Order: sequence, then structure tokens, then C-alpha cells
Amino acid sequence: MHYTPRHPSHKLSTGIRPNGKLTACSMLAAALGSLSAPGIIATTGVLGFLAEESSAEQRQSRTSDTQEKASTLRLMSKAITIDVEDQPLEELIDFIISVTGAQIEPVYLESIASSGMDPATPISLRVTNVAAITVLERILKKAERIEGIGEDYTWQLTEIGSIECGPKSVLNENQRVELYDIADLIFVAPDFDNAPQFNIQSSGGGGSGQSPFSGSGQNITMESSAERTQRIIDLLESSVEPDQWANAGGDGASLTVYGTSLVVSAPDYIHRQIVGYDFWPARLQTVRAKGDKRWIQINPDPKLKSIP
Repeated sequence: MHYTPRHPSHKLSTGIRPNGKLTACSMLAAALGSLSAPGIIATTGVLGFLAEESSAEQRQSRTSDTQEKASTLRLMSKAITIDVEDQPLEELIDFIISVTGAQIEPVYLESIASSGMDPATPISLRVTNVAAITVLERILKKAERIEGIGEDYTWQLTEIGSIECGPKSVLNENQRVELYDIADLIFVAPDFDNAPQFNIQSSGGGGSGQSPFSGSGQNITMESSAERTQRIIDLLESSVEPDQWANAGGDGASLTVYGTSLVVSAPDYIHRQIVGYDFWPARLQTVRAKGDKRWIQINPDPKLKSIP
């Protein structure tokens, strides 16, 4: 598929097993070092663990929404080619929509959002046979740098499966609550490495009264579950969008502890970086790191990139 420009003067050409969850490769398990565990499990819904069992209609609705999200990512796996000079941001996003058929909702300045992207921002980009989702990410990054309003631009999936893209401050308005079970991460199996020594020569008869055991161990000091929980919270808030958490003065995410679970209220792009998408194959979800920051990157499906 080739992109034909509206302005002739411009030179243009045109990761979980399926339906499974991330396990040992989850962002937290990969980053915790001495804390080893199978991973993080997400439960969709506002404190679903306290709610009554969902009705069949509600479960069917959630399944339908999940299918729509997976379908959108498949559409955005299609390979496209773009060679543009100073082409308006809005036209490039419209081109991706027309080629892939995906529903994309850009947040522009003239919309009802408190802030947004300038649709007229000139973008220069050259890519050949690159997945549409990757192209969208590059376009957003270029627009962010050119506009220079001090905001980061990104994308996220909405509840109905469309892609919303624009400043994080606007995307932060659409939050959901997820429950992350960390019981395996905070459990510690005692390691009794200080057992007393047994001297067989002292175990003979004769009524000497001497014990065959010597060098009895000292009490073992173990990190409490509360301390390990706090370490996980500190890691999470310092490595995934550190400026967005309420404890850092941000308005993007907040976290509380419930038993052995973390209750996180955040927009989709933050949840995606914590645990990925359970409806997307694990082989297409990669734990990435840059400095102290860690996140899960969602990759397009190469088998679907060439769908006509």
C-alpha cells in the first residue's frame, strides 16, 4: 500500500500464549533480582475480587471487548511504507486509518480535550514495510519533539478496542482499576543453613551426659512480607512511568495494598507497561529496560504484517 499525498509538491511513496497471561517474563519478576516468582496476574474490573459473580451478559461483553482489542492490534500489524516531507500529522494518521481499517482516536487541540496535538504539525518520515503500530509510535514521538509542549505522547487501547493517542495528561483521564496478585513475589521459603553439627564420637554410651550436637544455629533473620511488598511498590513506581504516580505528584496512577495484592488505578498505557496484554501472544511481548526504567513492549505479529 502506497501513500499518495494531498500536496503534489511533497515527495511521497508509499507478545503469554494465546489467551494466556505473562508468567515468568513479567516486568516485575524480571526486574526484582533476588525476588523470584512466577509473575503478576491481572484481574480486570473495579475490585472484582470483592464483587459478586458477574452475569453471563457482563462476561460476554468483556470477552467481546477483548476480541476487539486483539483485532485492533492485528490490524495495526499490517506493514506500510511512507516517505514524506513536512506532511501534516493529521493526514498521516488518517492514512494509517484508511490502510489498516483500525479505529484510531487522535487527541487534537481543537477537540474537547484540555490539551492535545496540533493536527497541522509537519512530520517527515521514511519507513519501508514497517508495522503500522510501530509507525504510529514514531509519528507520535516526532510530533512530541516538534511541538515541544513539555508533554509525552503515547497510545493506549480503549474499553471498546479503539486506539486513543495523544498527550499522556489527556490519556490519564481514562483510568481503570486492576488487581495484581504478588503473593508469590513476597513469599520467602526459610533457608535453614545453620543446623547444629553432629559428632558421632560423642554419641557413645557411658552416661557422660555430653550432647553429640554442637554449634547450634542462631535465629534466622528474614525480610517481612510487608518489607518485600514495599520493595515491589518502590520498584514499580520508580521504573514504570515514574512521573505519573500520585506519590511523585503525578495524576496518572495510584496504588494501594489489599492483602497480598496491589490495587492499581491507571490508564491503559501504564497497565500495558506493567503486565502487557493477556490477549496478545507472549512471544510478542518483550521486557525492555533503559536506565532505571523498565516496561513491557507490545510487538506486532509478523505473520499478520502483510495482510492485504
